[in-house]
Amino acid sequence: MLRVGSVSRWAGVGIFALLLFVGINLRAPLLSVPPLLGMIRSDLHLNYAETGLLSALPSLVMGAGAWPAGRLVGRIGGRMSVSLGLGLVALGVVARGLWPGVIAIYVYTAALAGGIAIAQTAIPLLTREWFPTRIGFVSAIYTDGLVIGEALAAAVTVPLMRAWFGDNAWPAALLIWAVPATVALILWMWIAPAASAHATPAGDTAHNSDVRRAEAASTRRVGPLLIGTIMAGGSVVYFGMNGWVAPYNDAMHASAMTPAALFAINAAQLPVCIGLTFVAQQVVGKRWPFVISGSVAFVAIVGWLVTPTAFEPLWGAMIGGAAAGVFTLAFALPAIFGHGAQVARLTGGSLGLSYTATFLVPYFGGVLWDTFHQPWLAFAPVALAAISLVGSALLLPPSSPQTLDDSTPFVEVAN
Repeated sequence: MLRVGSVSRWAGVGIFALLLFVGINLRAPLLSVPPLLGMIRSDLHLNYAETGLLSALPSLVMGAGAWPAGRLVGRIGGRMSVSLGLGLVALGVVARGLWPGVIAIYVYTAALAGGIAIAQTAIPLLTREWFPTRIGFVSAIYTDGLVIGEALAAAVTVPLMRAWFGDNAWPAALLIWAVPATVALILWMWIAPAASAHATPAGDTAHNSDVRRAEAASTRRVGPLLIGTIMAGGSVVYFGMNGWVAPYNDAMHASAMTPAALFAINAAQLPVCIGLTFVAQQVVGKRWPFVISGSVAFVAIVGWLVTPTAFEPLWGAMIGGAAAGVFTLAFALPAIFGHGAQVARLTGGSLGLSYTATFLVPYFGGVLWDTFHQPWLAFAPVALAAISLVGSALLLPPSSPQTLDDSTPFVEVAN
């Protein structure tokens, strides 16, 4: 475990790499399921409703668990919360692979989703405690890990299963992801710095008081409803488009475009997230990146509906990139506009709203399609989410509070 205070450049890089690796393991166990879903449904004799529940269960649990997770993190601290979360993820993955029954797979999936809710709610608190001068950069590193975990699990789960275990060994394929999750837990308990115990630094008392008053005013304006709406705007656009592309193209007799369109939506995420890592510190907490992202997403959704289907990969890349930008920068907002234990509560409330909207809004698109028998109406709530993202971003303060002046970095990377 690292000590409080200044650490070497390489030790700082090690902490950044650890946060990246934790992010990977908070997504890979979830995204390993969709490529195997057909095998799971067949072997466990699930109907389509039960299959859909298995897909939606993580979002439901993370949405319902985010708010209490925020309270828990505030009580036991960020470092312990991530340890607990990773432990639940590792246990859930192991149990899901070893005991693949119908009830068991739901229970263990819910357990690991609960672990993810706890761990990810703690990350903004630790970001502010450990690196208050690098909140944007560190948040981007962590969200890079989430996106890499999604892409990695979706790409390699089935090939690894076939190479190592056979064509239908889906329990073993799920179990593969217990190894990196366990390694992440061990590394976290070994490397992650202990809880901050530093006192408020001496200095210009009047200046510090002014900073705190500015923080308090900004925090009152930037609560979980506002941050959650911004997060939800990006998430609904991303997951809503992923969910409705195939049914819409089938209805429009353009199913041949579906693979390319879905690939474009998802492939655009990683380069945008990695690119933002290098500028996140300069743009975090500002309005304009969210305004641009929401506007780009809205234009792309409209373009999707009014242009020939051959343009779907172009619109898909714009949608995926816009959603990735929102995700990367919005995750830093609780650490920017909150302080102390309030960061965890702000994160929990924001994520709870975001996950709930991600589950419900695409459902309303289906209701509109069923009611009016117009396929394009499935995208109407997604387009409204893009508009709400722009409107919510405009409600952010014109400049982020000077959170960096009133605290000394708990982990200071020596030059």
